[in-house]
Amino acid sequence: MEFQIKNSAIITKQKAECLVISIASGKNQSDFVKDIDNSTHGLVSQLIKSGDISSELGRTTLLYANSNNLKQKLLFVGCDKAKNFDLSQAKKVIQAVIKEVLAKKIKNIAWDLLTINQANSAQIAKQLPQIVSDITYQFDEFKTTKAPVPSLTNVTLFTHNENELPQLASNLLQGQIIADAIATTKNIANMPSNVCNAKYLADQGKQLGKLHSSLKVTCLGEDELAKLSMNAYLAVGRGSENESIMTIIEYAGAKDKQAKPYVLVGKGLTFDSGGISIKPSAGMDEMKYDMCGAATVYGVMQAVAELKLPINVVGIMAGCENMPDGNSYRPGDILTTMSGTTVEVINTDAEGRLVLCDALTYVERYNPKAVIDIATLTGACIVALGHHYTGVMGNNDQLIAQLVSASQKAGDKAWALPIDNDFQEQIKSTCADIVNAGGRDGGTITAACFLSRFTEKYQWAHLDIAGTAWSSGAKKGATGRPVAMLIQYLLDQ
Repeated sequence: MEFQIKNSAIITKQKAECLVISIASGKNQSDFVKDIDNSTHGLVSQLIKSGDISSELGRTTLLYANSNNLKQKLLFVGCDKAKNFDLSQAKKVIQAVIKEVLAKKIKNIAWDLLTINQANSAQIAKQLPQIVSDITYQFDEFKTTKAPVPSLTNVTLFTHNENELPQLASNLLQGQIIADAIATTKNIANMPSNVCNAKYLADQGKQLGKLHSSLKVTCLGEDELAKLSMNAYLAVGRGSENESIMTIIEYAGAKDKQAKPYVLVGKGLTFDSGGISIKPSAGMDEMKYDMCGAATVYGVMQAVAELKLPINVVGIMAGCENMPDGNSYRPGDILTTMSGTTVEVINTDAEGRLVLCDALTYVERYNPKAVIDIATLTGACIVALGHHYTGVMGNNDQLIAQLVSASQKAGDKAWALPIDNDFQEQIKSTCADIVNAGGRDGGTITAACFLSRFTEKYQWAHLDIAGTAWSSGAKKGATGRPVAMLIQYLLDQ
C-alpha cells in the first residue's frame, strides 16, 4: 500500500476515488468541509445541521455526490472536539474509515486527517500505516483458499502547512517501515512449529542479512553453544530432535563502529510443551507463540536496517524447542550456566529463563550500552497486566523510564513492575545457587529476579510479553508487539 502527503488547501481537486472528510463538533468546520459544501451547493452543511452527518467519534457517512463539480465519493467521519483529538481518538477514527473503505472496495482515498489537531499530526502520521496494516493483515499461507487482496492501494494525506511537510513525510515513512516490521514479525510468529524451528529462525536471519548489507548474521549451533558452556540453554533443547541455534544479527550504523551497541535478546522457544513438567493440553497449540520474543528481534532489526539508524544494534534470536523425551532435562537437575552460576531445576516449564540466562551472559562480550530481553515468560504477567500492557522490569530506572515513554509514544503500552531484594528471597535454593521457579506469588517479578543475576555487568531491562504478543480465540494470531515500542526506543536514542 502506498502512503503520501501533499500540501493543499483544496481537496475537491484531488483525483482520488473517495474524499474522506473529518467532521469536528461545533459550528466551525475546516476549510475542506467548506470546499465540499460549496461543491455540493450547501448539501453538506444541511446534512450536518440535520444530524445525518455526525461529529460523533468514529461515525461514518458515505455519499455519492456525482454533481457537475464533484465526481468523487464522499466519506465523512466524526472526530468529536478537535482540541481533544489525540492518538487514541485518531486510532478509532482511522479504524472506522479503513473498515468502511474496505467494505465498499474503494481503491484510493484523499484525507484531511492531519489537519484536525496539528499538535498531534506528526504522531498520527506515524501511526496511520501501522493501523491500516493491522486491519488489512492476513496470514493465509496454509489455507487452500486465499483471502481476497484488500482493495485499498493508496492513501493521500493533506496538510495546510508546507513547513510541516518534511517532518510529516518522515514520520509517515517511519510508520510504513514500522508497519512492515510488525507484519514480518507476525508472519514469523504465526508459523506452525513443524515449519518454524530454530533452524527456520536462523535461515530467516541469513536471508535478512542478504537483503541488507549493513547486517552481519552469525548462527551458533549446539556444538558452538557447548564450547561456550551454555549448558542451561542446551538443557532446554535436549529433548527435541530440532537443533538449538542462537542467531546473532549485528548492525553497525554509528560513525564509530566500536561504539557501545544496544542489544536485544529474544526468547525463541519455537514450541514449548513444558518438557517433563508438561503443560495441560488445552491451549497448548498456542505455545508456537513462545518464540515471539525472537520474532520481535527479527522485526526490529529489519526496521533498524531500513531506517539506517546512526547507532549500533545487536539482535539475538535464542532459538530452541522444549520437548519431553528420554534425554530431556528433569525437575531436580542442577545446571551450571555459562556464567558459572548453578541452577536447581524446579519446573522444566520455566525454561525460557534458562535459555535467556546464557544468552544474557553471552552478550557481555559486546560491552553493551543497554540490553533489553523480550520474552513470553510468565502467565503471571497476564494475571497482573492482562493483555493490555507489556511488563517492564530491570536494573536501571532511566532505561525503564525510557522504554515506558517509548511505549506511550508508540501506542504500544507498557507498565513498570518492581524488582527488589524482597523477591530475590524466593529464588534461593538449598542445593544450588538459585532455583528456576520462585512459586506463584509475584511470578513475573521472580522470573525477572532470576534474569537479573546474569545482568549485573550492564544496564538491563526485561520485557514480559506473555499477555501482549498474541491474541487467543476466534482472532488467534500474533500481534507484533512490542516491535513499535522498541523501534521508538531506538529512534529516541
